[in-house]
Amino acid sequence: MVHHITSYDDSVKQAWDAFVPTTQAGTIMHSRRFLEYHGKRFEDESLCIWSDPGVRLKAAIPLARAPNTTDVVASHPGSTFGGMIANVIDPSERASILSAVAGTLLERGYRKLVYKTVPAIFGQQFDESDLRLLLRAGTVRRADLWSFIRVDRAYAFSAKRRASIKAAERKGVLLRQGQQEADWVAFHTLLCSNLQERHSTVPVHSLAEMLDLRRRLEGENQLWLAYGPDGEILAGTWCFAYNAETLHTQYIASNPRGRELGAVDYLLAGVIDATAASSFKVMSFGINTLSDGYAINTNLLKQKLRFGSGVAVHWHFDVDLEQLAKADAGFS
Repeated sequence: MVHHITSYDDSVKQAWDAFVPTTQAGTIMHSRRFLEYHGKRFEDESLCIWSDPGVRLKAAIPLARAPNTTDVVASHPGSTFGGMIANVIDPSERASILSAVAGTLLERGYRKLVYKTVPAIFGQQFDESDLRLLLRAGTVRRADLWSFIRVDRAYAFSAKRRASIKAAERKGVLLRQGQQEADWVAFHTLLCSNLQERHSTVPVHSLAEMLDLRRRLEGENQLWLAYGPDGEILAGTWCFAYNAETLHTQYIASNPRGRELGAVDYLLAGVIDATAASSFKVMSFGINTLSDGYAINTNLLKQKLRFGSGVAVHWHFDVDLEQLAKADAGFS
């Protein structure tokens, strides 16, 4: 099977971003709109795989040189998700494409690929066929537990969670969606205070980056805020529409008074119900594992489970490109 592989450049930006929503597991984080907010921070090595040279994309893989390395490429160091996105599910064809991609990267001097999958629950069809090939050609780097709720099906909050939500409502907690830039500024201030107080850290995104992403992803990100009866912002969550079916809580923050009043429970319950009433099918809550991808943040996981969430795995692999290029995919 012949695959026409070219490097990504700005001339195919429009085609790339039009292709992402048509693919099996494409998300907003695979789009150039998102990836290019990093500017020149990463050395881009993204590849386009064409059915016909320069005419019709059949796969794409966002890539960049791994920081502080010369022979390691990652998919993608600036994104939660990476991996190959394609409009084909046929495991034999996907294996053939990945093998050809490995050959191209070897020619460029790379020896290892850090490969991040997309949790299968976010795909248009449930598909984990790539895992068998990645396990054959590489090793598991980390395996994060990822929480989600299927809002297109019946879901139920735990009794403890329902009691907390009702208590917050009695105490006058209110919910609304942020619309103005000032709302994002206020949320970022809340987020900084929350992270500093509880974890002695700062947000991954600066205020300038948050406002830049808000603009880049206009119509595909939401800000929800919970207020006290006196108008004080108690809690908030910044959400990304990963794709047409999945809304993800990128950040969740509250202040001490918000925690006393149960504002986070009230906030998340309202966002979940609003998501269920929309065209989305999945509400994503992100990972529950710590820095090594193995140790579990038990309290965080329990909090999400009490909203009725399920758990998927977000796989990361260290892939030997020589092994991937010549791997026997097992098809006769």
